[in-house]
Amino acid sequence: MALLEFRQSWITPGTGEPEVSKTMSLLELHVGDTNLTKNENIWSQSVQENIVVSTYPLAIWCLQSWWRLIFEPLPPHGRTPTIDWRMAHEMAASSHGFVWPSVVFASDGEEIQIWSSPSDSKCQQSARYLNGLSAPASIAIKDFQNSITDFISKVVSRLEATGLPHSELSELWKIVLDEQQDSESFTYRKLEAQMGFDPDECPQDIMDYAIELRRRYGDATLSELAPVYGKPTHVESLGAIENLTKAPGVIGRPSLPLPSTSTQNRRLAPWQKAVKDAQQVRKAIGNERGPIDTRTLCDLLGIASVDVDKWVPAGRSSVSVGIPNPDNSIKFVPRKMHPISKRFELARFIGDYLNGRQSRWLTNTDLGTARQKYQRAFSAAFLCPLNGLLEFVQNDFSEEAIEDAAANFNVSYQTVTSLLANNDLIDRTYHEGFPYRTNIAELHHLGEQAA
Repeated sequence: MALLEFRQSWITPGTGEPEVSKTMSLLELHVGDTNLTKNENIWSQSVQENIVVSTYPLAIWCLQSWWRLIFEPLPPHGRTPTIDWRMAHEMAASSHGFVWPSVVFASDGEEIQIWSSPSDSKCQQSARYLNGLSAPASIAIKDFQNSITDFISKVVSRLEATGLPHSELSELWKIVLDEQQDSESFTYRKLEAQMGFDPDECPQDIMDYAIELRRRYGDATLSELAPVYGKPTHVESLGAIENLTKAPGVIGRPSLPLPSTSTQNRRLAPWQKAVKDAQQVRKAIGNERGPIDTRTLCDLLGIASVDVDKWVPAGRSSVSVGIPNPDNSIKFVPRKMHPISKRFELARFIGDYLNGRQSRWLTNTDLGTARQKYQRAFSAAFLCPLNGLLEFVQNDFSEEAIEDAAANFNVSYQTVTSLLANNDLIDRTYHEGFPYRTNIAELHHLGEQAA
């Protein structure tokens, strides 16, 4: 797991706003072994390990974005984040006239993921950043908070030492610390952030409704569904969560061998736990390598396969759910129509049920939370186990062999290629330096306007 470290050395204050000028520093930002502030200085035509910036605007941005950084996930793959989301998650939004590296932070509920890309080779700014992350780094939320806390505390101490004990930063820091200690305020801010709102931005009637839904259906359910339905700019409104309880569905009574890995391997990444759980379930049902038919998936969930075959969603939906009934059955409300997609969805329900959610709503979304990562990894490993896949392709990773394997295991072509790429058996066809297309210059401009 990566470490996040801010290294700052104070330098002689310049002119301008006191809080900004007295916190001028040589700043380095390290994620693991990578220095994200290593840059080519355009003016001196030299490579430097640090940048000359004021850390005050960065500290203010960290506090203003605190709750959303910790609790708001990345939007679904393929969906471009809104400017509002980017302002809360991209370091460049702190701007204030300084050129910051391209870094984005997003929570998956357990860890903070960090993406970074180097500056474009045609960059005309004063500093051209040379390093990025080839794949997202992950840091435990607690460790992320500790790193940010240490950074902010040093900036606050610097302000106090230079005769500015009552800055906006100091006051905002006290507020955030108090809210973290108060359980009611903490819950409020968490739910607010999960829905995509800055502190006190959400209309009170929406917050009241969200708190009531959380009371009815539990924190685990709202943590997965609030990011999908919360912000008014989404197609669906928050009321869609309650409407799911009234929607028609398929009744099932899961009968599953419960693996022990989910509780015994808490230090594993979600996908690692998922693979181990899938292996154990396959072993329990006596099929460790071969294809799994749809009837077996239905049997494990206690669903009549004929009900799944004839199920047609009422319309396009951003989620599928399994809602517990008082008689211990579950009402499944699927959303997929294609037969292969249906199989993957059923396997995700199995994974979510096994992942400690037996008495709560099962939730299946396109978000990148730890719970959804587990489901997707479980489904892939359960439907197409790596050992069975390798046995089938016999070291032939051609397009034709992959297509044949997908047909054999009745999964998508993408599922097979992802399994092979994730296990370094074929090259990735994409670069994960940044999770979406972005215009950093635009964000710098918006950051200037916000300041």
